[in-house]
Amino acid sequence: MKKEKIGLIVVLLLASFIPNGVVVHADDDKHEYKEHKEYKDHDDDDDDDEHDEDEEGEETYYFQDAVSEKGSWNIWTRTVVTDKEVLPFTNSQKVTLKVEGTNKELNFSVIPKDGEFFVPGKTVAQVLGAKATFYKESKILAIQFQDNELLFRAGTNVVYDNNVKTPSPAQAFYVNEELYVPISTITNGLGYIAEWQESNQTFVCQPITN
Repeated sequence: MKKEKIGLIVVLLLASFIPNGVVVHADDDKHEYKEHKEYKDHDDDDDDDEHDEDEEGEETYYFQDAVSEKGSWNIWTRTVVTDKEVLPFTNSQKVTLKVEGTNKELNFSVIPKDGEFFVPGKTVAQVLGAKATFYKESKILAIQFQDNELLFRAGTNVVYDNNVKTPSPAQAFYVNEELYVPISTITNGLGYIAEWQESNQTFVCQPITN
């Protein structure tokens, strides 16, 4: 119990220092996430040079053309939305995530930020049945689920959704040895939608039906 409290405090403190952003960042095409194998952990000093080159070629997309509809924390519209609905709760806390129709269940800390619920991407992907690999040096999270592939990188709000460069509602960030991503991107991207149950402090993930 004491370790959980310390971990939650660390998450809260680190999250408070993460800058809010109003731009969408994407890597230069030569270093797109779909080439993420180039970003695997290395034991030499080449990472610094690669990182510098990456930042020099970085593209920035501003929000002038943001859609006017109100965004929802559990719907990934794959567009840039600045007007967002009020979250069910606004303080970081421990929650439960359940997958409907299964016995899969997970407890973790969720971080409300920038009008989104941020969750540990690798952990949530795995409980949803996906294969997830995190490359610590480059802070890239690669997720595979059936025919779906999602690629996230810390400090950007771009997701490669089956190799298509797509806006995420907010920037992913690295904290407590996890890459935290908006819950809508990870659940919708893997074919689920999360609903919040206030009575038992639980996110229930249900398959999206067409």
